[in-house]
Amino acid sequence: MSLFKKKKLSSKRAREIVRILAKYGFEFVSEKTKLGRSIPFINKKSELVLVYNSFERARMVLEELGPTFVKMGQILSTRPDLIGQPFSIELSKLQDAVTPFSYKEVEHEMKCELGGSVEELFKSFDKKPIASASIAQVHLAVTKSGEKVAVKIQRPGIEEKISQDVQIMHYIAELAQKYNNAWEEFRLTEIVEEFERSIVKELNFELEGKNIMRFNEMYLNDKNIIIPKYFPSLSSKRIITMSYIKGVSFSQLISSGKDYGFDKKELARIGAEAYFKQVLVFGLFHADLHPGNLIAIKGNKIGIVDFGMVGWIDEESISDLSKLFIYLIDCDAKNIINQLVIMNLIEESVDVSNMKIEITDLMQSYYGLDLKELNLGDVATQLMLLLTKYKIRIPKEYTMLSRSLLLVEGSAQKLDPSFNAVETFKPFAQKLAVQKLSPVKLFEKFKTEFLEVEGLTRVIPRTIKNILAKLESGKIKLEFEHKNLDVFATSLDHITNKLVLAIILGSLIIGSSLAMLATDSMHINGLPLITLIGFGFCAILGVLLVFSSMQRIEVI
Repeated sequence: MSLFKKKKLSSKRAREIVRILAKYGFEFVSEKTKLGRSIPFINKKSELVLVYNSFERARMVLEELGPTFVKMGQILSTRPDLIGQPFSIELSKLQDAVTPFSYKEVEHEMKCELGGSVEELFKSFDKKPIASASIAQVHLAVTKSGEKVAVKIQRPGIEEKISQDVQIMHYIAELAQKYNNAWEEFRLTEIVEEFERSIVKELNFELEGKNIMRFNEMYLNDKNIIIPKYFPSLSSKRIITMSYIKGVSFSQLISSGKDYGFDKKELARIGAEAYFKQVLVFGLFHADLHPGNLIAIKGNKIGIVDFGMVGWIDEESISDLSKLFIYLIDCDAKNIINQLVIMNLIEESVDVSNMKIEITDLMQSYYGLDLKELNLGDVATQLMLLLTKYKIRIPKEYTMLSRSLLLVEGSAQKLDPSFNAVETFKPFAQKLAVQKLSPVKLFEKFKTEFLEVEGLTRVIPRTIKNILAKLESGKIKLEFEHKNLDVFATSLDHITNKLVLAIILGSLIIGSSLAMLATDSMHINGLPLITLIGFGFCAILGVLLVFSSMQRIEVI
């Protein structure tokens, strides 16, 4: 179901998409989806097929198709469980830098969204943007109170364009799976739905503002992490204003090879600790911690920006993931399986025996390595891909965690080649285990369990009463499926016949015995004739009953 308001599909845009697909050697998409019947496209074999592989050409397609498809590629790069690791790695190379829109359009957006002109809202405002991406661009400004801020403004008409492109994506995905069963394994409709949910959230800057406020609360007492200040009065659904963080991005630190006066080893440690604190302490984590979103600040502090993509995990999941990571570190395949069962990820249809063998093989490739050689993010990603192979649906939050862990660990190792994520992770996991056994946590757990039980004691009687009332009124119909009921019916028939025979035999014996008292009937050897006849029948019926009892009923 589409989250955008449905409108008539643009045949012009559809033709453009098919033309670009054909240009990069994907003309078969039109043929398989039957688009070629109604939409003309280039039927010439692309020469690019000889130069670039399919993953590279797919990335080029997304780049040429524009902002919506670039953003989809970036989001999908975080889901190797859906598209595979090779394609995920290639999509991570997508560049999100586009030509900025005009300052005149900036002024128009300000007036529409914030109800005032740029001059009325800000003390000063730089006309030239410092960054321009597919969804928005960023300008530096100074508030009336004198605070330097970064103002992110959505591209005019971007929501309408994305809405149209998403509908075309749905259309192509549905046709592809309808006309080619082999495409079902790629879960195309699921991929489009996943993208649509993510992009709808990212287009709402008010949600990003709330995320900024939550992260500010998380790091309120941490002097090493700087989160920008959010300005609600200068923000809306399409515009967000936050304090400007001055420093050097991790991207620049890594690519230049210079230290710019920073202690790179200290930055790697602080960044990794900040990430594990998000995941293991708060259950709210930044899901897109690439080097461009981390800024080194004077005094070896780190600023975190761009809170459009965040993930949530509950307390129980935090505990489960901590245990899973510990078993990964210890290369303990048996407990990895047990933990996956506890996490309710393995269904009955999964071939657990073969999966255990493959997990053991995976762990053996890491077993014996020094902790400094162990890449925690890589191990977690390999396990996730293995589970996907067995059709195990990984919760989206777990894949986001795996991807963000790879990003953080990768950045830290580029800053400090001796960095080891395991050494940073273990203290947090151990502290979490100790906290879970504390009297306060145990009491909270007991209180929660008690309230659940107390709630059930009130709900169950009412539920049973409703079921009984419906049964009595005939509103509930029960259907039964029998197995070997015909055998049971045959057995019952045999038993009934024997019972009837026994009753008749008993009645004849009693009747014949009473007939011995008769004095006016014919007698033979002193016994009434009717008695002799009755006992004769009794003898015959008795023999039949014995033979009947000796017969074995065949059970299928």
